[in-house]
Amino acid sequence: MKKIDTDVLVVGGGPAGALAAEVVAIGGGDTILIDKKDDPAQSSACGGLVSVDAWERLGGKDRAIVNEISGVLVHPPGGDDFELSSSKVKAYVIDRDRLNADLLSRAEDKGVRIRPKTGIFARDGSEVKVRSTDGSRERTIRPSVIVGADGPRSDVRRLFDLERPSELLYAIQAEMELDIFSNDYVEVFFGEEVASGFFGWIIPTGGGKAQVGLGTSDGDKLKQSFINLLDRVGADYPEEFRTGVIPIGIPDHSTGGNVITVGDAAGQVKPTTGGGLYPISITAELAGKAALKGLSGMENPSDYYYREWMSKVGKELNREMLLHRILEVVSDENLSRLLRLLNRPNLADWIADNGDIDHLYPLAKKMAKNPLVMTTIVKQLPGEFASEVKKELT
Repeated sequence: MKKIDTDVLVVGGGPAGALAAEVVAIGGGDTILIDKKDDPAQSSACGGLVSVDAWERLGGKDRAIVNEISGVLVHPPGGDDFELSSSKVKAYVIDRDRLNADLLSRAEDKGVRIRPKTGIFARDGSEVKVRSTDGSRERTIRPSVIVGADGPRSDVRRLFDLERPSELLYAIQAEMELDIFSNDYVEVFFGEEVASGFFGWIIPTGGGKAQVGLGTSDGDKLKQSFINLLDRVGADYPEEFRTGVIPIGIPDHSTGGNVITVGDAAGQVKPTTGGGLYPISITAELAGKAALKGLSGMENPSDYYYREWMSKVGKELNREMLLHRILEVVSDENLSRLLRLLNRPNLADWIADNGDIDHLYPLAKKMAKNPLVMTTIVKQLPGEFASEVKKELT
């Protein structure tokens, strides 16, 4: 079996892997990126919604932007729908496959060697074994640093006995023609029948089309929940759709020694929205820099990386797990009452202008300063959990 030496092996060709690999290559590290897919640019059930700030950090090409969003239409489980509208563009809808392709191309231009249809399947100490997906070719790679950017069911994480994110949400999505409320509004749907433990969405992609999908904590009901959502919006079941899982809840030991995980593999996903592009717009660069430090002689560069990304992103993601748990524990009736708090006079205008999909915890803190709002929140939650939320938000 042929043996290959390289400075850094990146496993996974999504944005997290491509960005980390690019940083290493720019820093002079010999870098190989492998991905199991025939086309590493192909994404799963991602809504493709990204804030303006995160988009600028990602540095994607404008060709990947398909729409601009300035408002949201909220559909509570019961009661009237309501709008939150801003005069400013708050987010972009992007074509994830185009973004992935652009970032991979950029990494390749910097010298990253990209190997599609190749996966990691075994290890022997610091050496790893990779093979083509058709089984026709196997190689042993001896990297100095490994970056696992291979998704929620990471092979790197498994082979190196690293911890998994604490929870998986199950997602399904399809692009379809649809009569939408507004081309610059995202719609979100809550409730047990549509998306138990999370929410459903309509994200307009322009030209009368939209991404329609949902996430749920109950994978057994994924298909039926999708049918319920489609019935709600007046759409037929699509012939083509994408499914995937959303990992949330940061593990304590997601890195170790010269092995670094990033993106979904590390649970770097917002528990409130399921969005991963904002966290990796920060953490992927940190992963690349940590890998370079490992090449420069730093022992356990993963420790440095973990401290850095937890300081910049992780603490907020942990706080948002508390907000996510609200969706899991409250009844539809109580959830409707909580959502209607967003539509209170004055507060709705403030949310529309100042709300940030990347930073929902500060929004919750702002709302909790209103005694009436805090009292309403506490009344809708189970006893001990209500006390925990009150302690955290006040």
